[in-house]
Parts: sequence; C-alpha cells; structure tokens
Amino acid sequence: MASIPRKSEFIKVENYEPIAKRFFEFSEAEKDCFSTSILSNGRQANHRAAYGGLIFSQALAAAEKTVETAFKPHSMHSYFIFNVDTKVPISYNVRRTRDGRSFVTRTVEAVQKGAVCFVLQCSFHVEERDSIIHQSIMPKVPAPEVLMSMRDAVPYIKELVEKGEVTPTASMLRRLQKYDTQVYTDNEDLFEMRSTNLGNYYGFASDQKAEVQFWMRARGDLSDDERLHRWLLAYNTDSLLITTAVSPHYASGFQASMIFSLDHSVWFHRAQVKADDWLLFDCTSHIASGSRAFIEGRIWRRDGVLIASCHQEALVRTKAGEPSRL
Repeated sequence: MASIPRKSEFIKVENYEPIAKRFFEFSEAEKDCFSTSILSNGRQANHRAAYGGLIFSQALAAAEKTVETAFKPHSMHSYFIFNVDTKVPISYNVRRTRDGRSFVTRTVEAVQKGAVCFVLQCSFHVEERDSIIHQSIMPKVPAPEVLMSMRDAVPYIKELVEKGEVTPTASMLRRLQKYDTQVYTDNEDLFEMRSTNLGNYYGFASDQKAEVQFWMRARGDLSDDERLHRWLLAYNTDSLLITTAVSPHYASGFQASMIFSLDHSVWFHRAQVKADDWLLFDCTSHIASGSRAFIEGRIWRRDGVLIASCHQEALVRTKAGEPSRL
C-alpha cells in the first residue's frame, strides 16, 4: 500500500453553499409549519435513521425563520424521541412561546408519520453590551494544517493494521471497514474533520481517556449569511459526542448493541460564527453509568475565543454480561 501523508491538503468542495443550504430550505404549507424531504443519515450509512445533528439544526432553522434578525439564538435544548426516517418528509411546527423586548422563545415539534419525533426549545436574545467578561483557556493542540483529514486518516489506520503496528478489536475494525470508510463518498459530508489524537479516537491509545479533540470546518466557502453559519455549526455539534464516550472502551473489546442520543443542548456564546474557518471541537465524557453517557463539548475559534458549548446524554447498551470499565 502506498504511504499515506501525515498531513492533508484541504480540498474545497465547489459550489458548497447551495449544497449546504438545501438542507435548510422548507416549504411552508401554513404559518409556522415548515416541511422538507431533504434528510440525510450522515456518512452514507446503510440505515434510514436521519443524523441527529441535521434534525437539531433544521429545527433551529425553522425557529429562526419566525424571529426578527435582531434576535440571535443563544440557548437550545432538545429531546430525541424517535428515529427520523430519511425516506419520509418531516414537518417542523413552531410555537411562538414568547415575544419579548430582550428575549424571544420558540418551541419546535418535529412531526413525521403523525407522531412527534423530536422537540426543541430555543431562546433568542437581542445583542447587549458586555457587563462581565471571562472564559476558559483553549487547549493547546497541533494546528489543523499539520494533521490528517479523516479522508486520509482512515486508510492510514488501515495501513497500520495491515503492518501489524495496531491490533484492532472487533469494534474498531468494524468501525474502520463499515463506517469511517464511507467518509467523503459524496458531498453530503458537510465538514472537514481532523483528529488531534487518532489513538484516542479509535480507542487504541494507552491512556484510554474519554476525550476527543477535532479541528473542523465547512468543506467549502460560504457567504456572509450569518444564519447559515450558525445552522451548520449546530449541525456538526452532534458529530463527536457519543464517539467521545464510547471510543476508549473499544480497547477492551466493548461492543455496543444500541447507541442513541437522548437529548442535545447547545449554547452560542457569540452571535456571529464562521463555519468555514477552522474551529476546535473539544469533547469530554465525565461519566457513564446506568447505560447512559454524559458528554460535553466546547467549540473554539483559532484565536482562542470560546464560541459555543454543547451537552448530550446518550443511551449506550451492550449485550455483554459485564460492563466495560476505564
């Protein structure tokens, strides 16, 4: 096998914005009822369950279409109730819970096949001047330019496996062959992703920490449509959280029988974000028990500004008799 480069060139997708924008184009059959049939399961998986981050971001987009542009989303909390079928149109029904002078609140119910499958509550805030200022310090990690895209990282890890330099568990091997191999097979993978530590991501690092850090950016150029930037960032907040909790357990041979996002919350700390700039997604799972894992993520600009945070609780089940312990 040919040698795989240790760092990757960033390859832009031409006409990226129309590709991304179509996920947020709705028909409005009646006031505040937005429908679409543009759904994706992410990474071209062979199941029909829609990617949770897409449902979250579409619900946010539907809510934001009912709000004046002076109000920016700052706090979003959601519950995943049923899987969304990618082959069936979905409707996002927005309820105008409150319209105030400083804050606006919206409740969104995603309905498919006559049943509510997802619920989002979203708060919008008119921009105000600062009163107090502080933030945490961004982690020190390698720059994205010296890291491999997952487009190159997957064959690189496969090469290590063939050479015997990495001995994968069945879970890791299945992930390489049946899941990650499908990355970038078409333009529905909206983000370029680069891991700062492939050992942690694939579960063969010696420290076995429930921590994952990725640089990410939209795979093409975007206009100054600030809402589209926010929706795309919201879309990708669901991309790594469950992986963060499960990856370190792969080293012990853990195999999940069911993985499902239960809820998802996002906070935008800055009204303006740039999804087509490199952003650091820093994820940690602090606890897993009772077949539920809790994960938090923080998203940083390259200049060290914290622009968003997210939390998620996920269901993780196994048929094994004993739990995997770190």
